[in-house]
Amino acid sequence: MAQVSINSDLGLLNFPAAFSTAGGVAAGITLQMAMLVFIISGLVILAYCSQASNERTYQEVVWAVCGKLTGVLCEVAIATYTFGTCIAFLIIIGDQQDKSEVPPQYPPPSPGGHAVGGKEHGTPAQGLAWARHSSGSSPSWLLGPLDRWRSQQRWRTTPCSSLASPSLLPPCAVIAVMAKEPEGAGSSPWYTDRKFTISLTAFLFILPLSIPREIGFQKYASFLSVVGTWYVTAIVIIKYIWPDKEMTPADILNRPASWIAVFNAMPTICFGFQCHVSSVPVFNSMRRPEVKTWGGVVTAAMVIALAVYMGTGICGFLTFGAAVDPDVLLSYPSEDMAVAVARAFIILSVLTSYPILHFCGRAVVEGLWLRYQGMPVEEDVGRERRRRVLQTLVWFLLTLLLALFIPDIGKVISVIGGLAACFIFVFPGLCLIQAKLSEMEEVKPASWWAMVSYGVLLVTLGAFIFGQTTANAIFVDLLA
Repeated sequence: MAQVSINSDLGLLNFPAAFSTAGGVAAGITLQMAMLVFIISGLVILAYCSQASNERTYQEVVWAVCGKLTGVLCEVAIATYTFGTCIAFLIIIGDQQDKSEVPPQYPPPSPGGHAVGGKEHGTPAQGLAWARHSSGSSPSWLLGPLDRWRSQQRWRTTPCSSLASPSLLPPCAVIAVMAKEPEGAGSSPWYTDRKFTISLTAFLFILPLSIPREIGFQKYASFLSVVGTWYVTAIVIIKYIWPDKEMTPADILNRPASWIAVFNAMPTICFGFQCHVSSVPVFNSMRRPEVKTWGGVVTAAMVIALAVYMGTGICGFLTFGAAVDPDVLLSYPSEDMAVAVARAFIILSVLTSYPILHFCGRAVVEGLWLRYQGMPVEEDVGRERRRRVLQTLVWFLLTLLLALFIPDIGKVISVIGGLAACFIFVFPGLCLIQAKLSEMEEVKPASWWAMVSYGVLLVTLGAFIFGQTTANAIFVDLLA
Protein backbone atom coordinates (compact mmCIF):
# COMPACT_ATOMS: atom_id res chain seq x y z
CA MET A 1 0.00 0.00 0.00
CA ALA A 2 1.32 3.41 -1.02
CA GLN A 3 0.85 5.21 2.28
CA VAL A 4 2.44 2.38 4.27
CA SER A 5 5.52 2.57 2.05
CA ILE A 6 5.71 6.35 2.35
CA ASN A 7 5.41 6.47 6.14
CA SER A 8 7.53 3.37 6.67
CA ASP A 9 10.80 5.19 5.86
CA LEU A 10 10.24 7.65 8.70
CA GLY A 11 8.57 5.29 11.16
CA LEU A 12 11.09 2.53 10.48
CA LEU A 13 14.09 4.70 11.37
CA ASN A 14 12.50 5.57 14.72
CA PHE A 15 11.39 2.06 15.78
CA PRO A 16 14.61 1.05 17.63
CA ALA A 17 14.28 4.21 19.73
CA ALA A 18 10.62 3.34 20.32
CA PHE A 19 11.67 -0.06 21.69
CA SER A 20 14.07 1.74 24.02
CA THR A 21 11.32 4.13 25.13
CA ALA A 22 8.85 1.29 25.69
CA GLY A 23 11.30 -0.51 27.96
CA GLY A 24 12.83 -3.27 25.89
CA VAL A 25 12.08 -5.98 23.38
CA ALA A 26 9.26 -7.70 25.28
CA ALA A 27 7.34 -4.46 25.86
CA GLY A 28 7.82 -3.35 22.24
CA ILE A 29 6.60 -6.65 20.78
CA THR A 30 3.58 -6.78 23.11
CA LEU A 31 2.62 -3.23 22.24
CA GLN A 32 2.82 -3.83 18.48
CA MET A 33 0.85 -7.07 18.62
CA ALA A 34 -1.92 -5.44 20.65
CA MET A 35 -2.05 -2.47 18.29
CA LEU A 36 -2.28 -4.69 15.21
CA VAL A 37 -5.80 -5.85 16.11
CA PHE A 38 -7.12 -2.29 16.28
CA ILE A 39 -5.22 -1.19 13.17
CA ILE A 40 -6.68 -3.95 10.99
CA SER A 41 -10.20 -3.49 12.39
CA GLY A 42 -10.05 0.24 11.67
CA LEU A 43 -9.20 -0.43 8.02
CA VAL A 44 -12.12 -2.85 7.70
CA ILE A 45 -14.51 -0.36 9.36
CA LEU A 46 -13.51 2.36 6.89
CA ALA A 47 -14.15 0.02 3.94
CA TYR A 48 -17.57 -0.88 5.37
CA CYS A 49 -18.51 2.78 5.85
CA SER A 50 -17.22 3.67 2.39
CA GLN A 51 -19.56 1.12 0.85
CA ALA A 52 -22.48 2.29 2.99
CA SER A 53 -21.96 6.00 2.18
CA ASN A 54 -20.74 5.53 -1.43
CA GLU A 55 -17.81 7.90 -0.79
CA ARG A 56 -14.29 7.39 -2.11
CA THR A 57 -11.92 9.29 0.25
CA TYR A 58 -11.27 9.20 3.97
CA GLN A 59 -12.50 12.73 4.69
CA GLU A 60 -15.57 12.31 2.49
CA VAL A 61 -16.54 9.15 4.36
CA VAL A 62 -16.23 10.98 7.68
CA TRP A 63 -18.25 13.91 6.30
CA ALA A 64 -21.04 11.65 5.02
CA VAL A 65 -21.27 9.37 8.06
CA CYS A 66 -20.46 11.66 11.00
CA GLY A 67 -21.61 15.08 9.81
CA LYS A 68 -20.14 18.50 9.04
CA LEU A 69 -18.35 19.27 12.33
CA THR A 70 -16.54 15.94 12.51
CA GLY A 71 -15.75 16.20 8.80
CA VAL A 72 -14.09 19.60 9.22
CA LEU A 73 -12.08 18.34 12.21
CA CYS A 74 -10.97 15.37 10.12
CA GLU A 75 -9.78 17.59 7.26
CA VAL A 76 -7.89 19.87 9.64
CA ALA A 77 -6.25 16.82 11.22
CA ILE A 78 -5.20 15.48 7.80
CA ALA A 79 -3.71 18.84 6.80
CA THR A 80 -1.81 19.11 10.10
CA TYR A 81 -0.60 15.52 9.87
CA THR A 82 0.72 15.85 6.32
CA PHE A 83 2.34 19.20 7.22
CA GLY A 84 4.20 17.62 10.14
CA THR A 85 5.24 14.65 8.01
CA CYS A 86 6.72 17.01 5.42
CA ILE A 87 8.79 18.64 8.19
CA ALA A 88 10.07 15.21 9.22
CA PHE A 89 11.02 14.47 5.60
CA LEU A 90 13.26 17.55 5.46
CA ILE A 91 14.86 16.70 8.81
CA ILE A 92 15.65 13.23 7.46
CA ILE A 93 17.47 14.80 4.49
CA GLY A 94 19.64 16.88 6.82
CA ASP A 95 20.36 13.90 9.07
CA GLN A 96 21.53 11.67 6.23
CA GLN A 97 23.67 14.38 4.63
CA ASP A 98 25.26 15.28 7.97
CA LYS A 99 26.13 11.68 8.74
CA SER A 100 27.62 11.18 5.29
CA GLU A 101 30.82 12.91 6.34
CA VAL A 102 33.52 11.00 8.18
CA PRO A 103 35.70 11.94 11.17
CA PRO A 104 39.16 13.45 10.73
CA GLN A 105 42.01 11.07 10.05
CA TYR A 106 44.86 10.49 12.43
CA PRO A 107 48.09 12.51 12.13
CA PRO A 108 50.72 11.53 9.56
CA PRO A 109 53.32 8.95 10.52
CA SER A 110 56.47 10.09 12.22
CA PRO A 111 59.64 8.44 13.47
CA GLY A 112 58.71 5.89 16.08
CA GLY A 113 55.20 5.58 14.72
CA HIS A 114 53.18 2.41 14.70
CA ALA A 115 50.30 0.84 12.79
CA VAL A 116 46.83 0.38 14.18
CA GLY A 117 44.15 -1.45 12.23
CA GLY A 118 46.36 -1.57 9.17
CA LYS A 119 46.95 2.21 9.17
CA GLU A 120 50.20 3.84 10.18
CA HIS A 121 50.00 6.55 12.82
CA GLY A 122 52.35 8.66 14.85
CA THR A 123 53.43 7.65 18.32
CA PRO A 124 50.68 7.20 20.94
CA ALA A 125 51.67 10.41 22.65
CA GLN A 126 51.61 12.35 19.37
CA GLY A 127 48.30 10.83 18.34
CA LEU A 128 46.71 11.54 21.71
CA ALA A 129 47.94 15.11 21.75
CA TRP A 130 46.72 15.69 18.18
CA ALA A 131 43.29 14.20 18.90
CA ARG A 132 42.83 16.20 22.08
CA HIS A 133 43.91 19.36 20.33
CA SER A 134 41.42 18.87 17.48
CA SER A 135 38.41 17.41 19.27
CA GLY A 136 38.97 17.63 23.01
CA SER A 137 38.91 13.81 23.39
CA SER A 138 41.10 10.74 22.96
CA PRO A 139 41.15 8.71 19.74
CA SER A 140 39.08 5.54 19.78
CA TRP A 141 42.10 3.27 19.18
CA LEU A 142 43.55 4.29 22.58
CA LEU A 143 40.32 3.93 24.58
CA GLY A 144 38.35 1.16 26.18
CA PRO A 145 34.84 0.14 25.03
CA LEU A 146 32.95 2.59 27.26
CA ASP A 147 35.12 5.57 26.33
CA ARG A 148 34.98 4.52 22.68
CA TRP A 149 31.18 4.55 22.82
CA ARG A 150 31.22 8.02 24.39
CA SER A 151 33.53 9.19 21.63
CA GLN A 152 31.07 7.84 19.06
CA GLN A 153 28.26 9.81 20.67
CA ARG A 154 30.31 12.98 20.30
CA TRP A 155 30.95 12.17 16.63
CA ARG A 156 27.22 11.61 16.01
CA THR A 157 26.44 15.04 17.39
CA THR A 158 29.27 16.79 15.57
CA PRO A 159 27.84 19.16 12.92
CA CYS A 160 28.70 18.96 9.27
CA SER A 161 30.82 22.06 9.48
CA SER A 162 33.29 20.55 11.98
CA LEU A 163 34.24 17.43 10.02
CA ALA A 164 37.13 16.88 7.67
CA SER A 165 38.07 14.54 4.82
CA PRO A 166 35.04 15.14 2.57
CA SER A 167 36.90 13.38 -0.25
CA LEU A 168 35.86 10.05 1.31
CA LEU A 169 32.13 10.75 1.24
CA PRO A 170 29.56 8.42 -0.33
CA PRO A 171 27.45 9.66 -3.28
CA CYS A 172 24.41 10.62 -1.14
CA ALA A 173 26.33 13.53 0.36
CA VAL A 174 27.43 15.19 -2.89
CA ILE A 175 25.33 18.26 -2.22
CA ALA A 176 26.79 18.63 1.26
CA VAL A 177 30.40 18.55 0.05
CA MET A 178 30.63 20.16 -3.37
CA ALA A 179 34.15 21.32 -2.72
CA LYS A 180 36.98 20.12 -0.55
CA GLU A 181 37.90 22.00 2.60
CA PRO A 182 41.39 23.49 2.47
CA GLU A 183 43.88 21.62 4.58
CA GLY A 184 44.39 23.17 7.97
CA ALA A 185 41.34 25.37 7.77
CA GLY A 186 39.86 26.29 11.15
CA SER A 187 36.24 25.93 10.06
CA SER A 188 34.39 24.37 7.14
CA PRO A 189 32.94 26.49 4.34
CA TRP A 190 29.36 27.72 4.50
CA TYR A 191 28.21 25.27 1.82
CA THR A 192 28.71 22.29 4.18
CA ASP A 193 26.39 23.74 6.80
CA ARG A 194 23.32 21.57 7.55
CA LYS A 195 20.85 24.41 7.01
CA PHE A 196 22.33 25.22 3.63
CA THR A 197 22.34 21.62 2.40
CA ILE A 198 18.71 21.08 3.45
CA SER A 199 17.64 24.33 1.80
CA LEU A 200 19.57 23.67 -1.41
CA THR A 201 18.17 20.14 -1.75
CA ALA A 202 14.64 21.35 -1.05
CA PHE A 203 14.73 24.21 -3.55
CA LEU A 204 16.42 22.21 -6.32
CA PHE A 205 14.40 19.01 -6.12
CA ILE A 206 11.38 19.12 -3.80
CA LEU A 207 9.84 22.48 -4.73
CA PRO A 208 9.70 21.84 -8.51
CA LEU A 209 8.05 18.46 -7.88
CA SER A 210 5.47 19.97 -5.52
CA ILE A 211 4.02 22.68 -7.77
CA PRO A 212 2.29 20.58 -10.50
CA ARG A 213 -1.43 20.01 -10.18
CA GLU A 214 -1.19 16.25 -10.70
CA ILE A 215 1.41 13.76 -9.49
CA GLY A 216 2.04 10.93 -11.89
CA PHE A 217 5.18 9.59 -10.21
CA GLN A 218 3.52 8.12 -7.10
CA LYS A 219 4.14 4.56 -8.26
CA TYR A 220 7.87 5.26 -8.51
CA ALA A 221 7.95 6.80 -5.04
CA SER A 222 6.16 3.76 -3.64
CA PHE A 223 8.67 1.45 -5.32
CA LEU A 224 11.63 3.41 -3.94
CA SER A 225 10.09 3.41 -0.47
CA VAL A 226 9.52 -0.34 -0.50
CA VAL A 227 13.06 -1.07 -1.72
CA GLY A 228 14.55 1.37 0.79
CA THR A 229 12.52 -0.07 3.65
CA TRP A 230 13.60 -3.63 3.00
CA TYR A 231 17.22 -2.62 2.48
CA VAL A 232 17.36 -0.66 5.75
CA THR A 233 15.80 -3.60 7.60
CA ALA A 234 18.31 -6.02 6.08
CA ILE A 235 21.26 -3.78 7.00
CA VAL A 236 20.09 -3.36 10.62
CA ILE A 237 19.63 -7.12 11.03
CA ILE A 238 23.00 -7.94 9.41
CA LYS A 239 24.81 -5.36 11.53
CA TYR A 240 23.29 -6.93 14.64
CA ILE A 241 24.34 -10.46 13.67
CA TRP A 242 27.82 -9.38 12.54
CA PRO A 243 28.50 -6.13 14.41
CA ASP A 244 31.52 -3.92 13.90
CA LYS A 245 34.11 -4.22 16.65
CA GLU A 246 33.79 -0.59 17.72
CA MET A 247 29.99 -0.79 18.14
CA THR A 248 29.34 -1.56 21.81
CA PRO A 249 25.72 -1.37 23.03
CA ALA A 250 24.80 0.74 26.02
CA ASP A 251 22.35 -0.45 28.68
CA ILE A 252 19.79 -2.98 27.36
CA LEU A 253 16.48 -2.34 29.11
CA ASN A 254 14.44 -5.40 30.09
CA ARG A 255 11.31 -3.75 31.47
CA PRO A 256 9.57 -0.38 31.14
CA ALA A 257 10.28 2.25 33.76
CA SER A 258 6.54 2.94 34.07
CA TRP A 259 3.27 2.46 32.18
CA ILE A 260 3.63 6.01 30.89
CA ALA A 261 6.91 5.03 29.22
CA VAL A 262 5.06 2.36 27.25
CA PHE A 263 2.52 4.87 25.99
CA ASN A 264 5.33 7.24 25.03
CA ALA A 265 6.27 4.70 22.34
CA MET A 266 2.76 4.84 20.86
CA PRO A 267 3.35 7.82 18.51
CA THR A 268 6.04 5.94 16.57
CA ILE A 269 3.91 2.80 16.26
CA CYS A 270 0.83 4.78 15.21
CA PHE A 271 2.86 6.81 12.73
CA GLY A 272 4.48 3.74 11.21
CA PHE A 273 1.25 1.78 10.75
CA GLN A 274 -0.99 4.68 9.74
CA CYS A 275 -2.24 3.97 6.24
CA HIS A 276 -5.91 4.60 6.97
CA VAL A 277 -6.15 7.97 5.19
CA SER A 278 -5.17 6.43 1.87
CA SER A 279 -6.94 3.12 2.49
CA VAL A 280 -10.36 4.31 1.29
CA PRO A 281 -9.20 5.28 -2.24
CA VAL A 282 -7.22 2.05 -2.45
CA PHE A 283 -10.29 0.02 -1.42
CA ASN A 284 -12.45 1.71 -4.05
CA SER A 285 -9.79 1.15 -6.73
CA MET A 286 -10.10 -2.64 -6.35
CA ARG A 287 -11.71 -4.52 -9.22
CA ARG A 288 -14.33 -5.90 -6.81
CA PRO A 289 -14.35 -3.79 -3.65
CA GLU A 290 -15.70 -6.24 -1.09
CA VAL A 291 -15.19 -5.88 2.66
CA LYS A 292 -14.37 -9.56 3.16
CA THR A 293 -11.67 -9.55 0.48
CA TRP A 294 -10.35 -6.26 1.80
CA GLY A 295 -9.97 -7.76 5.27
CA GLY A 296 -7.64 -10.43 3.91
CA VAL A 297 -5.61 -7.91 1.92
CA VAL A 298 -5.01 -5.53 4.84
CA THR A 299 -4.23 -8.39 7.21
CA ALA A 300 -1.49 -9.67 4.90
CA ALA A 301 -0.12 -6.15 4.40
CA MET A 302 -0.03 -5.44 8.14
CA VAL A 303 1.68 -8.75 8.94
CA ILE A 304 4.41 -7.91 6.40
CA ALA A 305 4.79 -4.42 7.86
CA LEU A 306 4.90 -5.91 11.37
CA ALA A 307 7.76 -8.22 10.36
CA VAL A 308 9.75 -5.32 8.92
CA TYR A 309 9.19 -3.05 11.91
CA MET A 310 9.92 -5.75 14.47
CA GLY A 311 13.09 -6.84 12.70
CA THR A 312 14.41 -3.28 12.57
CA GLY A 313 13.23 -2.35 16.05
CA ILE A 314 14.57 -5.43 17.83
CA CYS A 315 17.94 -5.63 16.08
CA GLY A 316 18.53 -1.87 16.12
CA PHE A 317 17.72 -1.67 19.82
CA LEU A 318 19.88 -4.68 20.77
CA THR A 319 22.78 -3.28 18.72
CA PHE A 320 22.94 0.10 20.47
CA GLY A 321 20.78 -0.28 23.57
CA ALA A 322 19.54 2.84 25.29
CA ALA A 323 22.04 4.92 23.28
CA VAL A 324 20.25 4.33 19.97
CA ASP A 325 19.58 7.50 18.01
CA PRO A 326 15.98 8.55 17.10
CA ASP A 327 17.16 7.96 13.52
CA VAL A 328 18.84 4.57 13.79
CA LEU A 329 21.05 5.15 10.74
CA LEU A 330 22.80 7.97 12.61
CA SER A 331 24.04 5.44 15.17
CA TYR A 332 26.25 3.68 12.63
CA PRO A 333 29.76 4.83 11.65
CA SER A 334 29.93 7.40 8.86
CA GLU A 335 32.39 5.42 6.75
CA ASP A 336 30.21 2.28 6.54
CA MET A 337 29.37 2.05 2.83
CA ALA A 338 26.47 -0.39 3.26
CA VAL A 339 24.78 2.07 5.62
CA ALA A 340 25.66 4.91 3.23
CA VAL A 341 23.65 3.14 0.52
CA ALA A 342 20.74 2.91 2.96
CA ARG A 343 20.99 6.66 3.54
CA ALA A 344 20.96 7.21 -0.23
CA PHE A 345 17.77 5.14 -0.52
CA ILE A 346 16.15 7.17 2.25
CA ILE A 347 17.07 10.50 0.62
CA LEU A 348 15.76 9.43 -2.79
CA SER A 349 12.54 8.18 -1.23
CA VAL A 350 12.05 11.41 0.70
CA LEU A 351 12.64 13.55 -2.40
CA THR A 352 9.69 11.86 -4.12
CA SER A 353 7.49 11.25 -1.06
CA TYR A 354 7.41 14.87 0.13
CA PRO A 355 5.48 16.06 -2.98
CA ILE A 356 2.94 13.25 -2.54
CA LEU A 357 2.22 14.13 1.09
CA HIS A 358 2.16 17.81 0.17
CA PHE A 359 -0.33 17.05 -2.61
CA CYS A 360 -2.65 15.34 -0.10
CA GLY A 361 -2.43 18.21 2.36
CA ARG A 362 -2.85 20.84 -0.35
CA ALA A 363 -5.97 19.09 -1.66
CA VAL A 364 -7.53 19.20 1.82
CA VAL A 365 -6.63 22.88 2.28
CA GLU A 366 -8.05 23.66 -1.16
CA GLY A 367 -11.28 21.87 -0.32
CA LEU A 368 -11.67 23.71 2.96
CA TRP A 369 -11.03 27.06 1.25
CA LEU A 370 -13.51 26.46 -1.57
CA ARG A 371 -16.15 25.24 0.87
CA TYR A 372 -15.60 28.27 3.11
CA GLN A 373 -15.85 30.67 0.16
CA GLY A 374 -18.80 28.83 -1.38
CA MET A 375 -16.92 28.55 -4.67
CA PRO A 376 -17.46 25.70 -7.15
CA VAL A 377 -14.64 23.30 -7.92
CA GLU A 378 -15.00 23.96 -11.65
CA GLU A 379 -13.69 27.49 -11.90
CA ASP A 380 -11.25 29.60 -13.88
CA VAL A 381 -8.01 27.70 -14.49
CA GLY A 382 -5.87 30.81 -14.06
CA ARG A 383 -7.20 31.51 -10.59
CA GLU A 384 -6.68 27.90 -9.59
CA ARG A 385 -3.07 28.02 -10.80
CA ARG A 386 -2.25 31.19 -8.86
CA ARG A 387 -3.85 29.82 -5.71
CA ARG A 388 -2.05 26.47 -6.09
CA VAL A 389 1.36 28.13 -6.50
CA LEU A 390 0.73 30.37 -3.49
CA GLN A 391 -0.40 27.45 -1.33
CA THR A 392 2.62 25.41 -2.40
CA LEU A 393 5.11 28.20 -1.65
CA VAL A 394 3.63 28.94 1.79
CA TRP A 395 3.52 25.24 2.68
CA PHE A 396 7.06 24.64 1.41
CA LEU A 397 8.64 27.65 3.13
CA LEU A 398 6.97 26.97 6.48
CA THR A 399 8.00 23.31 6.54
CA LEU A 400 11.54 24.22 5.49
CA LEU A 401 11.84 26.91 8.17
CA LEU A 402 10.65 24.57 10.92
CA ALA A 403 12.87 21.72 9.71
CA LEU A 404 15.96 23.94 9.95
CA PHE A 405 15.45 24.52 13.68
CA ILE A 406 13.98 21.20 14.89
CA PRO A 407 16.86 18.91 15.95
CA ASP A 408 15.54 15.40 15.24
CA ILE A 409 12.62 13.45 13.80
CA GLY A 410 11.73 12.04 17.21
CA LYS A 411 10.25 15.36 18.30
CA VAL A 412 8.14 15.65 15.15
CA ILE A 413 6.90 12.06 15.28
CA SER A 414 5.95 12.47 18.95
CA VAL A 415 3.56 15.27 17.91
CA ILE A 416 2.06 13.92 14.69
CA GLY A 417 1.96 10.38 16.08
CA GLY A 418 -0.94 11.48 18.26
CA LEU A 419 -2.83 12.59 15.16
CA ALA A 420 -2.11 9.22 13.58
CA ALA A 421 -3.92 7.66 16.55
CA CYS A 422 -6.98 9.71 15.62
CA PHE A 423 -6.96 8.29 12.08
CA ILE A 424 -6.53 4.74 13.41
CA PHE A 425 -8.93 4.85 16.38
CA VAL A 426 -11.10 7.92 16.77
CA PHE A 427 -12.56 8.57 13.30
CA PRO A 428 -13.14 4.87 12.44
CA GLY A 429 -14.78 4.41 15.83
CA LEU A 430 -17.08 7.40 15.28
CA CYS A 431 -17.96 6.14 11.80
CA LEU A 432 -18.83 2.70 13.16
CA ILE A 433 -21.05 4.15 15.88
CA GLN A 434 -22.89 6.46 13.48
CA ALA A 435 -23.29 3.73 10.87
CA LYS A 436 -24.88 1.36 13.37
CA LEU A 437 -27.07 4.06 14.89
CA SER A 438 -28.46 4.87 11.44
CA GLU A 439 -29.76 1.34 10.97
CA MET A 440 -33.54 1.22 11.22
CA GLU A 441 -34.17 -1.78 13.42
CA GLU A 442 -36.73 -1.89 16.22
CA VAL A 443 -35.05 -4.78 18.01
CA LYS A 444 -31.29 -4.47 18.24
CA PRO A 445 -29.47 -7.83 18.13
CA ALA A 446 -26.46 -8.63 20.29
CA SER A 447 -24.11 -8.07 17.35
CA TRP A 448 -25.42 -4.50 17.02
CA TRP A 449 -24.61 -3.73 20.64
CA ALA A 450 -21.21 -5.39 20.27
CA MET A 451 -20.36 -3.19 17.27
CA VAL A 452 -21.45 0.00 19.04
CA SER A 453 -19.49 -0.98 22.15
CA TYR A 454 -16.41 -1.64 20.04
CA GLY A 455 -16.80 1.76 18.40
CA VAL A 456 -16.97 3.40 21.83
CA LEU A 457 -13.81 1.49 22.84
CA LEU A 458 -11.97 2.71 19.74
CA VAL A 459 -12.94 6.35 20.34
CA THR A 460 -12.03 6.19 24.05
CA LEU A 461 -8.68 4.50 23.46
CA GLY A 462 -7.80 6.81 20.59
CA ALA A 463 -8.71 9.94 22.55
CA PHE A 464 -6.58 8.77 25.47
CA ILE A 465 -3.56 8.00 23.26
CA PHE A 466 -3.91 11.33 21.45
CA GLY A 467 -4.19 13.33 24.68
CA GLN A 468 -1.40 11.55 26.52
CA THR A 469 1.12 11.51 23.67
CA THR A 470 0.39 15.07 22.55
CA ALA A 471 0.69 16.43 26.11
CA ASN A 472 3.95 14.52 26.57
CA ALA A 473 5.27 15.80 23.24
CA ILE A 474 4.49 19.42 24.12
CA PHE A 475 5.68 19.51 27.71
CA VAL A 476 8.58 17.05 27.53
CA ASP A 477 9.94 17.09 23.97
CA LEU A 478 9.15 20.60 22.71
CA LEU A 479 9.35 22.66 25.89
CA ALA A 480 12.21 20.75 27.53
